[in-house]
Amino acid sequence: MTISFQELAKKGKPIVPVIALPSLECALPLADTLSSCGFNILEITLRTECALDAIKLLVESRPQLVIGAGTVKNTLQLQQTLDAGAQFIVSPGTSAEMIAKAREYNTAVVPGVMTPSEIMVAENLGLDTVKLFPAALAGGTDFITSMAAVFPGMKFFPTGGVSEDDVNRYLALPNVVCAGGTWLTPKTLMEKGDWNKIHEIAQRC
Repeated sequence: MTISFQELAKKGKPIVPVIALPSLECALPLADTLSSCGFNILEITLRTECALDAIKLLVESRPQLVIGAGTVKNTLQLQQTLDAGAQFIVSPGTSAEMIAKAREYNTAVVPGVMTPSEIMVAENLGLDTVKLFPAALAGGTDFITSMAAVFPGMKFFPTGGVSEDDVNRYLALPNVVCAGGTWLTPKTLMEKGDWNKIHEIAQRC
């Protein structure tokens, strides 16, 4: 049985930084900056070339953190992230094959959904959390609220269009376990190594 993402989420803040690292050199100072503000669950997306190396580095060098892989779109990428040591997997869509593969490794997986049909697939495969993506386009808080009565055991991890200005609206919903944010780690600040500014943003959250 696949480990519950809800159990992992209890180990950190209800906001998960969603990170597209521009370089491997950014990984440790960024993680240290975020963890100093209490963010100990990080999602490293496979949108940049250094992502897999960064996951491996963070898992080995910062064992106190929970490091996940995001934007995982197929079983090859899934296997690569598992080999790198990712402790949870986040996908933009729902794939029964990927869910089954993650279950083999007892690794939490959060599939992306935009419709009740996709939520049904995830629920029937034994998952307790789905990623509403892109949340802003998929109906946002209205969609999540309307799903509560139909899927009372399902929690949501909204990302995509969630901002510092509206994240608290998501987190106020009882069926939201956490929300993903890219605003915590702007690319320009990471490229400049402006960890003080990122620290300021993280502290506000």
